[in-house]
Amino acid sequence: MNSIFTHKSHKTDFCVIGGGLSGICAALEAARHGSKVILIQDRPVLGGNSSSEIRMWVRGAGVNFREPGIIMELDLDNIYRNPHMNHHQWDMILYNKIREEENITVLMNCSVCDAKMQNGRILSVTGWQLTTYTWHTVEAEVFADCSGDSILSGPTGAEYMIGREDKTAFGEEIARETADEKHMGMSCLLQARETDHPVEFIPPSWARKITEEFLEGKQHDCVNTRANFWWIEVGGNTGDGISDTEECRDKLLEIVYGVWDHIKNGGDHGAENWELEWVGFLPGKRESRRYKGAYVLTANDLTVGTEFEDTVAYGGWTMDDHNVDGIEAPGYSSTHYPVKVPYPIPYRSLYSSNVPNLFFAGRNISASHMAMSSTRVMATCALMGQAVGCAAALCTKYGVLPSDIYESHLTELQKKLMDNGCYLPGFKREMDPIMEKVKYDLPSEKTEILQNGIERLIIGEENCIEVKQNDSISLKSEVPLSGYDLRIVFDPDYQRTTINPPEITYNPYSQKSHRRLDFKPLSMPASMIKSYTVVATSADGKVTTVADIDGNHSFLALHSLPADTVALTVTFGDTYRDIGKIYACDIVSRER
Repeated sequence: MNSIFTHKSHKTDFCVIGGGLSGICAALEAARHGSKVILIQDRPVLGGNSSSEIRMWVRGAGVNFREPGIIMELDLDNIYRNPHMNHHQWDMILYNKIREEENITVLMNCSVCDAKMQNGRILSVTGWQLTTYTWHTVEAEVFADCSGDSILSGPTGAEYMIGREDKTAFGEEIARETADEKHMGMSCLLQARETDHPVEFIPPSWARKITEEFLEGKQHDCVNTRANFWWIEVGGNTGDGISDTEECRDKLLEIVYGVWDHIKNGGDHGAENWELEWVGFLPGKRESRRYKGAYVLTANDLTVGTEFEDTVAYGGWTMDDHNVDGIEAPGYSSTHYPVKVPYPIPYRSLYSSNVPNLFFAGRNISASHMAMSSTRVMATCALMGQAVGCAAALCTKYGVLPSDIYESHLTELQKKLMDNGCYLPGFKREMDPIMEKVKYDLPSEKTEILQNGIERLIIGEENCIEVKQNDSISLKSEVPLSGYDLRIVFDPDYQRTTINPPEITYNPYSQKSHRRLDFKPLSMPASMIKSYTVVATSADGKVTTVADIDGNHSFLALHSLPADTVALTVTFGDTYRDIGKIYACDIVSRER
């Protein structure tokens, strides 16, 4: 650390390294529970692989088990504010969420490159901020490496894994016969736009010459499909996925411009009026180092859906094992292995086996290569990030380490996650004890549904009630609700596969690839409640309007109640299109 440059020191409860979706969710969750958080991001924007710099689609467990929690909050905010799916607006939405939290300090354009240890624990990390030529040192009680590359593994000595294990390592029948250090590669994407006139394309001299035979089995029709060219992939068999990134980027750009040259100039692809709108110069990575945690998640766990006592997240994407040869592999360059949907993810896979105050979330969790080929997708990473953030806040609350949460505070961790909208397979959310003193008056006879502890669609199970315009729900309490909030869970249409049926097929998350002239903007989910009011009544008959909401786009709403509230009424107004639905309407402690 050169002394001629400015050096700033910070102290916080929780330090998150990496501003992708897992790091964002970790930071937000911890901050909302009262922890002071510093988020360190090495890029000028947040979002990681989903950002405008890379533009990889967010994927998760699939349409039947769409992820709730903070990732749902972000997605709905994107639909509401960014119906044209502009990637730079997505950057803004993520930045805005972080900036709105007063407990979060964010250090952008700052690359962590060192750590100081004390008695086996991380005392501080240090990063270089390129824009200000400043060294930043952050001291914290607990840290989370959400960098994807496990950047803290080197300076901290945290145990990690790299490459592909053999069958005997974890008893995985679908693993390789022989272990190696190869891994899935990285990609640079391209996006094109349809115009109303012919557009010429002249490739750079160094663009690779691509033929139709070479592209056989690789979806490259941007005219009639939404192919995002994920198969433009290199690096799986040439390096460690970190030190070779710049070299891989150069190879990827040669291929990207060669592919587009072929689409435009290498035969009839119907692309005469299409222009190349954007090319990513920052590769999106799939795999490099994976930390070793208290538990290593395996392919067997995903196949059978192992039930863990410490479940804190879930996945459902197939084990999607990309060929290490990337684009050089003939045909479709990945092999898919089925998983149980959803499969649980244990808390023990999210903290280090040998560095006591180190969490991790994202593609670098404690998982075998085969298991990671599923858990790496971003919506799953976001769920793990939220779990880590919640656990970190409990570490702050009790002055303990990540392993102590597993030993002594696991039930509280799981309850907090479910109270904050997360779904944990095999678990039901318990009502706050105050609800024993609260009675419902509903527009439906299905009172028990709002208290059954399952707050999402599960195929074959009716866990919501319908509410029409001017319907209301009344709650009456035997005691004043001092220190309590009203909690409502709306229906974000968990199975939505189209936003404007039947005109446009909708990616599971609100991101576009290429843009046709007949593009139509997104609409909010049809069953979401657009407007509602909350009115509280005190014991002496005083009436207070707690909330008067129009333009609601949150699936989870919390409203603080006046201390002397003994009754309240929620009256529903407009929906976005169809009859509205809600999964929960109950009272929770503000200290949840």
